[in-house]
Amino acid sequence: MNLNAKTEYACLAMLELAQHFDGGEPVQVRRIADRHGIPSPFLVQILQDLKRQGLVSSTRGAAGGYRLTRSPKKITLAEVLEVVEGHAEPTTSASTTSPLAPVLLEVCNELSAVRRERLEAITLADLVDRACEPAGPMWFI
Repeated sequence: MNLNAKTEYACLAMLELAQHFDGGEPVQVRRIADRHGIPSPFLVQILQDLKRQGLVSSTRGAAGGYRLTRSPKKITLAEVLEVVEGHAEPTTSASTTSPLAPVLLEVCNELSAVRRERLEAITLADLVDRACEPAGPMWFI
């Protein structure tokens, strides 16, 4: 699965907000952009999309920024990706004459359903926990 830049940036921004959720303070766009190498104007657009869908809220002013509207335990990766990528499932085939085309379309729909199920099972809190796990044993020579 390849993530386009917009999807990756949205996920990184949401994970950054998830890490700061317990503090209750908004996180500035500049901080997210600098920490993850995201162009600020692009990040603002992404955050506005997430805000329109109710995943984040914003506070204006010098101490303003963005924060999650719900606990990271209650926001799934599927929700974030749906805002950025939409909910596009394959519904048609390029081939109108092949008797095998409907079978391929059916398999594509099955794969999309499995992907959606998996993404719905992963919360932002799960990803933050994964990011905090130790990488494994270190061997020094």
